[in-house]
Amino acid sequence: RQHGSSAASGRCGAERGAPLRSMAFIYVGSSPAAQVTVKDSPIFGKADPPAVQKKGIHVLRRTTAGVLESVKFVELDTHIGWISAHPSNGCVYACGGGSVFAFRTSMDGSLTPVGSRHDGCGNAAHMDVSADGGWVLVANYSAGTVASLPILADGSVGPAADSKHHAPMKGTVFSELHADLADRQECSHPHHIRFTPGGARWALVCDLGADCVWVYAFDHSTGALTGASNSSRHLSGAKGSGCRHLDFYPGGQWVYVLCELSCEIMQCSWDPDSGTLKAIKSVPCLPEGVSPCRAHHSGAAHILCSADGRSLYASMRGNNTIVHFSIDPATGDLTRKAAVSSGGVCPRNFHLDYVTTPPRLRVGNQDSQNIVEFAIQADGALDPTPQTFAIDGVCPNIVAAPYVVPPFA
Repeated sequence: RQHGSSAASGRCGAERGAPLRSMAFIYVGSSPAAQVTVKDSPIFGKADPPAVQKKGIHVLRRTTAGVLESVKFVELDTHIGWISAHPSNGCVYACGGGSVFAFRTSMDGSLTPVGSRHDGCGNAAHMDVSADGGWVLVANYSAGTVASLPILADGSVGPAADSKHHAPMKGTVFSELHADLADRQECSHPHHIRFTPGGARWALVCDLGADCVWVYAFDHSTGALTGASNSSRHLSGAKGSGCRHLDFYPGGQWVYVLCELSCEIMQCSWDPDSGTLKAIKSVPCLPEGVSPCRAHHSGAAHILCSADGRSLYASMRGNNTIVHFSIDPATGDLTRKAAVSSGGVCPRNFHLDYVTTPPRLRVGNQDSQNIVEFAIQADGALDPTPQTFAIDGVCPNIVAAPYVVPPFA
């Protein structure tokens, strides 16, 4: 899972505890410059787009001392929307340019293509690999589709097995389009798709354009995504909220949906037996008196719960912060505790690393071409003096969680 400041171009790391048992690799997928190119964004005209914007995957090493080092850049013909690791076969999977790729990892972090790339039924913004390693799910933002693709015995990806296309239909959670929201919500925009924990019987899809979370049953024998568009399982969000990403509470009973356009978190209850998602309440991420921005690349971006269930983190691109919430373990309720600067412009993605001591949150600032690393304190707060790691020439779209290459790779 995804899951004083100093700057460096080659190494990053504060004092650690005992040495780690193994090094790991962090795969960083590239993107074009983002917020700095959008005329109605908060940063437009205040900063120039990066001069170099490479396409591909930047490979970082987290050493046994917990230090980040640059390894290499894997050049590709497309930017990368997301990267997910397989639970056991030594491969990582990436999506970009309308395709899904498989790469075999090596002990030095190198990536070797496996098989052919396959059409994911659109240009995916996010993907997820099933816990049994048999399937990849993709959410295609521009196409308004989601799809399942099999992972074959050699680690390669096969052609899509099933797909769903989201379109307005009366009597459903996506009943109509609204002319006053056409700036960002002119059609369906699936932005995030997640297998549910505990057997992955269900797939949840955040749809920014439709203001909803689609809930589909998943058949591991065929890859079928099942659920009528008017199913009562699907969850409708507030008009104009823009459901973007979600994460599960470690116990699985709550789901937190981050809404990009309203910069709110919708707390939901989750029943894995019936596949029912119900909204409980919404909590603002921004300080009182600060309005969210609907411009592209300018709203809320990513959300993760801590492994101990005590904290939740969300990235805000409008004011370039990481917001920390505490979680009440009895009710799942959120309390906003603090917000810290992300250390750059457009904090799109981050992960949590609980192998290091203390744990770390690493966020990629898309337009600053850097990764900023925060120590996570005992109460879940982020240390206000982070470390900064420059990745010149790469706008980080996805900063995948540290991956330990299996010994057979």
